[in-house]
Amino acid sequence: MSDRLKDLQRQRNLALEQLAWLDREIAAAGGTVPARAPGTSPVATAPAPVAPSPAALSGESAVAVEAIMAKYQRETDSLPGKVKLGCFIYFALAFLIVGLGVLALYLYTSRK
Repeated sequence: MSDRLKDLQRQRNLALEQLAWLDREIAAAGGTVPARAPGTSPVATAPAPVAPSPAALSGESAVAVEAIMAKYQRETDSLPGKVKLGCFIYFALAFLIVGLGVLALYLYTSRK
């Protein structure tokens, strides 16, 4: 099983747990107790959504679906790379500021 599939299933389970919690809170606010059989999980399992295959879509629909999918897809490893680059930039800027401060202090004290 791929990591992406495991991650999607984990996220679906978390969403189902949140929905079950919301159902319990709504029932508690309304003064009713949510009905569930003893020993069962409070999380209801929803059927997996079935997406139509691209072959089942018409030509225009398939193009529209692909355009929307491409709009929201991103590389998964780009975010850590950007964070790492940002850390290096902040370090370089901090080093430069400290260096300029030391240079300014040196020039200020050497003129007296």
